Amino acid sequence: SRQGKGAMDLLHINTHLSSKILFTVLYVLIFLVGITGNVLTIYLVLKKHHMQNLQGTAHYHLVSLALSDILILLISIPIELYNFIWVHYPWIFGDVVCRSYYFLRDICSHATVLNITSLSCERFLAVCHPIRAKRIMSKKRTKKLLSLIWISSVGFSLPMAFIMGVKYESRTLQGEPDPTLGICTNLVSNATLKIFIQVNVLVSFLMPVSLIAFLNYVTVGQLEALRSRASFEISLPTQKTSKIPIPGSNTYGQKKQLLSARGSTSFWKNGLTVSSEPSHVQALQRSIIMLRAIVIAYVVCWLPYHARRLMFCYVPDADWTDSLFTFYHYFYMLTNTLFYISSAVNPVLYNVVSSTFRKLFFEALSSLCREKEECTKLPMTTQRSHSTKSNLTIMSSQTTETIY
Repeated sequence: SRQGKGAMDLLHINTHLSSKILFTVLYVLIFLVGITGNVLTIYLVLKKHHMQNLQGTAHYHLVSLALSDILILLISIPIELYNFIWVHYPWIFGDVVCRSYYFLRDICSHATVLNITSLSCERFLAVCHPIRAKRIMSKKRTKKLLSLIWISSVGFSLPMAFIMGVKYESRTLQGEPDPTLGICTNLVSNATLKIFIQVNVLVSFLMPVSLIAFLNYVTVGQLEALRSRASFEISLPTQKTSKIPIPGSNTYGQKKQLLSARGSTSFWKNGLTVSSEPSHVQALQRSIIMLRAIVIAYVVCWLPYHARRLMFCYVPDADWTDSLFTFYHYFYMLTNTLFYISSAVNPVLYNVVSSTFRKLFFEALSSLCREKEECTKLPMTTQRSHSTKSNLTIMSSQTTETIY
């Protein structure tokens, strides 16, 4: 049939040697950067949790996100390098590995997007409903939420264990499947597979990204309002701050109680106290900048991947010419490269956006190198870093930059 012939044609596409070398180098770099960065991210959060700027529920989300990224890289890159970049055919790892590969990869993919969504919800509550956030986003509840995310990811991905498997194109004279003609592919009809892919794209990408975009829009709007209030307070004379009318106050004395110090006011909105202290607003704003960077990187890296999957769904079978197969083959490698970059880029973003995380990151890296006696002293470990090391222990009354 045309479908069977198309699948075999795609498997037998001869990838140019230069492309194989290029993508191998890219995959190795992504693997090394991603594993190192995400492992150190988890190390920082677990080992430095006693410091105030590493406390809070947001960092549990970062650990969960880093874990899903590590698993994606460990599960996917080695198999893809061997069985797609270099040896397209046959599949030599057996049916169990085939099913497990797609099942585990899908679990991590769902966990990634659900972690980013929960992180957006956490920041939304922290900025727009801080009192409620303190009440409902405890560390214990956050751990339960993250456990639910991983359990849900397993449930969402369970169909992959049945949809994918090893298919043999022919049998031996004895009637046994010919192991030299086995491929790891879908075992259901193309029509069923296309329906599954479209539902998967909707549930695992379009719906979460829409929710994330809405939450970020509202959160940024609230931050802008807080920043405007903070700027207004700073411009007020100290002795006249008590004359500013405060919602809910009826007397001069009540106003003076609610607005007693410049730059440290709490505004009442819908029964919730929203601090507009400049340093607090700046810390929240940095956390939102980090979140937006994570979201933008996620969309940029995953959008082509899902576009390629939808291309398979919407291009009619009769239109799959040899040139289109060749394009799809290289487009597949490009989109999967971006897919893996998304699992390696987050620690890089943390270092770029957060100077605190950057200091802690290089301090941890330097410490690990010294422990293993495999690295020389890093440039970051200078007299200046020793002189500022004590400053990293934050007093409880001091607001500083968060790593997230």
